[in-house]
Amino acid sequence: MLDLDKKQFSKHFRTILEKIEQIPPFPESARLLSDLRQNPDANIDQLSEIIESDPGLTAFILKYARIPIFGYGHRIHSVDQAIRLVLGFNTASSLMMSIASSSCLRMQKHGQLGYIKIWSKTLECAALCRELSLMMSNRSQIDSDLAHLCGLFQNFGYLLFGHFFPKEYSYLNDLVARYPEQSFRTIQLQFFGITHDTIGKYLMNAWNLPEEVIVAIAEQNYPDYSGKHAIYVKLIAVANRLLQSELQNIDGCAYVETTSLIDDLGINENEALKAKENILGCQNDFAILSQSLAA
Repeated sequence: MLDLDKKQFSKHFRTILEKIEQIPPFPESARLLSDLRQNPDANIDQLSEIIESDPGLTAFILKYARIPIFGYGHRIHSVDQAIRLVLGFNTASSLMMSIASSSCLRMQKHGQLGYIKIWSKTLECAALCRELSLMMSNRSQIDSDLAHLCGLFQNFGYLLFGHFFPKEYSYLNDLVARYPEQSFRTIQLQFFGITHDTIGKYLMNAWNLPEEVIVAIAEQNYPDYSGKHAIYVKLIAVANRLLQSELQNIDGCAYVETTSLIDDLGINENEALKAKENILGCQNDFAILSQSLAA
């Protein structure tokens, strides 16, 4: 058991987070991808060139484009095919940007909150976020690509926690295994006085990510949030709830019914459940992809 003063730890962590120069800088490859995403004149050839300059990104996008949900399998032989035939420019650039961003953050691989499990859950949630956003009755309310990006970056607070404080994070990983009846966030507050959503908010601000992403990450545990960009917060909540088998870990608003959130988004519940099953059918593929990231 780690001897830890949670008030002192939380204060120390927040002091670090408030100094942008102490936060790992946005990786160069991620910055190039981010700039390309925001360039209205950008094209697939430019995106392919950035991805192909990094063997890790190249291998990942090929594996991702071949998962069964897309139906192409090993007919995808190049980055260009992966983008043009399967993912599209925006989905591919968002996916690659998140993967490139995580390259500067080092943490333990295994456990319920290890790198592999976090990325597996992240990929599932991001994919479902995008599918659900496309089902909304009022599509003008939301940008599907930003919804996908919110899902991809929602767990980066965990990555930064593990990067800065590996010993304490290992303790957190042990605690969530020891107290499975407690939510991850409750354990973080009880033992460390700070949570991954708060940590993630600071990181996204430092990296200058879109406001929608920052809000979605900061408020991800409060689907009753009604401020600016609330639609993205609710979407992440619905995706996480649908995918989450341990109901105590859904978020901080268990009193808010999932069906109510689905109605708020203007989504047909049966279609949402079908999308969930499609994503869960690829769980093993997402797990393998996550293991490749940790290799």
